[in-house]
Amino acid sequence: MKSSAYTGILVLINSLLLLTLLGVVPFAWILRDGLGPDSVKSNGLEALIRAFNTFYSGPALLCLGGLHFLVRHILNKQAGRRSKESFPFLILLSGALFGGLTLVLMAFMFT
Repeated sequence: MKSSAYTGILVLINSLLLLTLLGVVPFAWILRDGLGPDSVKSNGLEALIRAFNTFYSGPALLCLGGLHFLVRHILNKQAGRRSKESFPFLILLSGALFGGLTLVLMAFMFT
């Protein structure tokens, strides 16, 4: 693919990362704590882990972050800056990250 296509994909991944980080995670935290008089106040690492599992926003962030670094690596490779990773490893990594993101979205849709 041309570098302009990879740049477009990188813009899409970055916008999805920003939307997940600034839109979904705080909304999941608020909904997990509850609304109204029955709400509870939570803090600490356990509350953060539980909030990241709400709406599967944590696994989605990890998959999108991995895809971001993978596309950046491909763009750097096309620009002439070589890396030590081999091409089959990148194909396997991109398949695993895309599969993980697909599983997260399917779990979100069917729960």
